[in-house]
Amino acid sequence: MDTFDCDGWLYIVLSDTHDRAHVQLRHGDDHVPYCLIDVPAEVKEYVQKNIGMTTSARILLIHVKQLWSQILQDKPHLCINFGRRSIYTIVANEKRKKWRRDDNELTSAKIILEESSSKESGSLYTVEPVHLPQVYGYFGLAFSLPKVIAKWGGCIREISLDSAWNTNGSRYELYALLGETYGSGCPLGFFLLQSPKNGEEGTKEKYIAAFLEHFQSQYKLDPKFTLSDKDLSELNAFRKVFPMAKHQLCFWHALRAVKTRLSILCRHPKFYDVNSLVMQSTRILFLLDR
Repeated sequence: MDTFDCDGWLYIVLSDTHDRAHVQLRHGDDHVPYCLIDVPAEVKEYVQKNIGMTTSARILLIHVKQLWSQILQDKPHLCINFGRRSIYTIVANEKRKKWRRDDNELTSAKIILEESSSKESGSLYTVEPVHLPQVYGYFGLAFSLPKVIAKWGGCIREISLDSAWNTNGSRYELYALLGETYGSGCPLGFFLLQSPKNGEEGTKEKYIAAFLEHFQSQYKLDPKFTLSDKDLSELNAFRKVFPMAKHQLCFWHALRAVKTRLSILCRHPKFYDVNSLVMQSTRILFLLDR
């Protein structure tokens, strides 16, 4: 929009005793008229009829480009005050209707899980919701993949839990439980957890343990090895649910932790029991000698 000296001013009066403000706006000269940028109904109808079934972001962009090119070719007289971005918005909103069941994202996700848990859902893989504890300030959602576990669970001897942080705008941490099958990772279940900034200590561990217990009790999963990064919540949860399994830390995370600690100078180490450390060191040296 063009701007110019309209000889206008804005006057605002605030009060310490009232929750209202007095606002006065004046224009000496009128601004240029605003142009209507709404997409015509004819174009909206055309876009809605020609929306593809895919939800892939990359393919969606390609599809929007194709739609926009076709609209420019067939209806050039209508493409005056709007552009390709408006077409993308229409397509994205229409596709959102396929998976959005409620305005609340957590409620919407639970409804989708309930729909996908039915054998008649038509999904490639059915899911089974995982019961999680209810703690104030925490929000969790988890599910397992029964068909995948039924097919590969018998040969899984090694499982790992990996998490991804800051991958969405709702501060949910995504966990994936993977099983090793013939050298490849096989997804067994997924877990979303939103934690408050000042949450109670040990609560995160309870959620992860409840998630793992579902696979131990429901599917009799009995791994010989469990893997995680150096997160104590994950480590303690694994030790609690699978006490007989050998737990291993991610080598990359362990190496980074050592390098980070060694790079900090002029800082005293955390208090530790010398005798306990000597016993552990002796045991490690004994195993290395063997």
